[in-house]
Amino acid sequence: MSKQSKTNFRAIDALTDDDIDYSDIPEISAEMFKNMTILLPDETKKINIRVKNSTIEFFKKNSRHYQTMINAVLDAYVEANQKNKIAH
Repeated sequence: MSKQSKTNFRAIDALTDDDIDYSDIPEISAEMFKNMTILLPDETKKINIRVKNSTIEFFKKNSRHYQTMINAVLDAYVEANQKNKIAH
């Protein structure tokens, strides 16, 4: 069940640029760009692996994006392994 927004979108749409208070937003500077880091997402690699039917069915049953979910589980394992040096 989703909550109904209390935002008055018609009033927001009616605002002009001059109506918007930008005073709390810093000006963009060359210094900002000099110090920023661009983070690109990891690319995926297509591989073939053998996975138990029950495992695949579990992920398919719980998400139509089951391959993304499997990847998230693997990512979590890698992160935990790097932090805690999980035994293999």
